[in-house]
Amino acid sequence: MKAAFLLMLLLSSLTGLGQTGLSENSQQPALEAFSFSGKPLYAKAAEPSALLKSDSIIKTIKNKTDLNEDDFVEIGKQLVATNRYKLAVTNYSEGLAKYPASYKLLRNRGHRYITLRQLDNAMADLLKAEKIIPIGTDVMEYGLDEKSTATVRHQIHYHIGVCHYLKKDFTRSAAAFEKALATAGDSKNIVGASDWLYNCYQRIGQSEKAKKIVEPITPNYLEEKDQPYFRRIMLYNGFITPEELVDSNMQPDKMSVQDITKLYGLASWYQYQGNKEKATSLYKIILQSDLWPGWAYAAAEKEFLK
Repeated sequence: MKAAFLLMLLLSSLTGLGQTGLSENSQQPALEAFSFSGKPLYAKAAEPSALLKSDSIIKTIKNKTDLNEDDFVEIGKQLVATNRYKLAVTNYSEGLAKYPASYKLLRNRGHRYITLRQLDNAMADLLKAEKIIPIGTDVMEYGLDEKSTATVRHQIHYHIGVCHYLKKDFTRSAAAFEKALATAGDSKNIVGASDWLYNCYQRIGQSEKAKKIVEPITPNYLEEKDQPYFRRIMLYNGFITPEELVDSNMQPDKMSVQDITKLYGLASWYQYQGNKEKATSLYKIILQSDLWPGWAYAAAEKEFLK
């Protein structure tokens, strides 16, 4: 009863669709974006406890006399964590109005423009961030758990790579991921950048180069053995079978972002083996899920567009 009462207080105190992630009548989820094919993409309702926590943090930050660029980054992080991507972009834009030369805010807004399928806007932000970030700057980013994730510089290169990949410009995507690999820093980020590079090289017909980039990544390379990109590379290198990578017979509505990430890698692997029919069937399964914010979903969308 106490939790329900707190939730009622929260919902009554928030205004419009942006704060709750629901439409104005609180019955329909908020429209966040349109897919590359024009399909409406709706926000997934956040857990009430997560929403309460995020909004409490946001309120505390906004009560400060003067917000700095890191405050806007933190607000955006809280909004993204509760599936409010459009509001996150609005927040970053407010921050950039105050700090127009903030490579941190440009990197984050660019990232979320990709989520919202606004690739031209994303590319403009990310390329500007890449241009203005000072030489030698290696500022670390942190997740909600306060653990380090990657440097801002790495994230800029990485998301430029994602953006080019979704534009199907795999040559430019490879160039960006080469920079991301060079700035990866730790084994987890090396694995992620290497996987993207493998796929870029395969898609531009450089299969030997693709194989070489993932060759150093062996079963003992990463402590987190079920990390999606690591598992995909284990498949590429022949250490596991397709069945060991992911259960492709799982119901799409039961899949996680990690599952569809693995499934996209499997679909692409079949494509590189010349089995386009199998690849297409797996891309379609990804699109039957509701996990549209994931890069695997966005990339699968592009497989069906000219």
